[in-house]
Amino acid sequence: MDGWTQIRECMEDSGCSATATRRAENLYQTGAVEDFIRYLRACRCDALEAIHEKQKQLDRLDRLIRDTKNM
Repeated sequence: MDGWTQIRECMEDSGCSATATRRAENLYQTGAVEDFIRYLRACRCDALEAIHEKQKQLDRLDRLIRDTKNM
């Protein structure tokens, strides 16, 4: 398995979109290593923000459950 195949699989397993994966592939294949790493970091930040948003949603549900139990 070549380097890009492993990277693509990792990106897919990480939930990266097909568009993000294609952009990363372009950077990787052209040898723009620093830009490729920068892009992966941006993808990571996006994923972390999504986690934080999901956590806020869970916190709201927890509050609703608590408030409902205390009625």
